[in-house]
Amino acid sequence: MEKNFEKFKLYIAPFGLSDANFDLLIGFCEQVQFNKGDVVMKAGEKQNSIYFIAKGIVRNYVLSQEGEIKTYGFRVENMLITGYGLHNYKNEHRAKVNIECLEECALIKIPLQALKFLEENSKEAHKVGRYLAEAHTLELVDFIIDIDTLPILERYNNLEKLFPNIHQRVAQHIIASYLRITPVHLSNVKKRNLLLNKTAASS
Repeated sequence: MEKNFEKFKLYIAPFGLSDANFDLLIGFCEQVQFNKGDVVMKAGEKQNSIYFIAKGIVRNYVLSQEGEIKTYGFRVENMLITGYGLHNYKNEHRAKVNIECLEECALIKIPLQALKFLEENSKEAHKVGRYLAEAHTLELVDFIIDIDTLPILERYNNLEKLFPNIHQRVAQHIIASYLRITPVHLSNVKKRNLLLNKTAASS
């Protein structure tokens, strides 16, 4: 099996999908490539597919009424891209956010019709689809709660834990947008974090 599909299989394995159903699923899938800056999904547009990231990093963002870009999350290798359209049943699976590639990306395109077909013909596949929807939604809930409840330094460190090396992969103004601070504030947070780490190491 091709390497990227092997990665996808390892991602799906903990959800209990049988080899036979996985082989059936990937028969509907295709590998696609996107360049840095490409938009995979646009907010408000109907979505017929979700994507598995074999290589690369993307961000979820929306445009405010004032034209300001608000970053709502990142997705990296071995994660799914849904744009929250997967869960938007009442509005024809329209994406709730834009998805932009921050690097060259190798993705596996998974048609929603393939997931629906499996769910209608397999109890185990139905559980997989439900998990995919719930897990991604909970990440957004955590993001919203953390903004209101956690200090900026803790949110900064949590970001690094979730996405190692993100500061080497993503522009600082995009990270600042995600943390809901200015780039200048982010620079100060990084300096403070470095100082605290040095102090802890020397004590």
